[in-house]
Amino acid sequence: MIYASSIVCVKGGTEGTLVKTVLPVTSGLLWLFEIDFPPGCCGLAHVRMFDGGYQVFPATPGESFHGDNFTIHLEDLYFKTAAPFEFIIETWNEDEIWDHDLQIRVGIAMTRAEMSRYIPALAFENFEQLMAETMARQEQERQIQLEATLKLLTGE
Repeated sequence: MIYASSIVCVKGGTEGTLVKTVLPVTSGLLWLFEIDFPPGCCGLAHVRMFDGGYQVFPATPGESFHGDNFTIHLEDLYFKTAAPFEFIIETWNEDEIWDHDLQIRVGIAMTRAEMSRYIPALAFENFEQLMAETMARQEQERQIQLEATLKLLTGE
């Protein structure tokens, strides 16, 4: 799942007047974090992301990402397993003339099968179990479809 939030960073801000935006997500493995800085930001629009009080991106406490005409693309691994299932995005814009519209994207792998793409050892250790669970779920879905088709054909 990819979650996105477009955030307008209003001109004339400072770190002391930052804005907090809640980005609801699901539990799972965060594998992607992106920020689009449009042309004209000139490094004056700032972003950082928190899980509760813990600064996730950038990992250096107190630091922020900033850029100009650039997308920051990070493939990282961070488990989000505790409620509330949300991230807090802090933004501010030191530009005195222009507002800037930033877009934040977060990718979350929710199932063990999805997570195994990013943690291959997880798939190897549990391959047989994952295959059995997947085949059982597929068979269950197949049976539901067959029963629905049978009811349709018999008029029940």
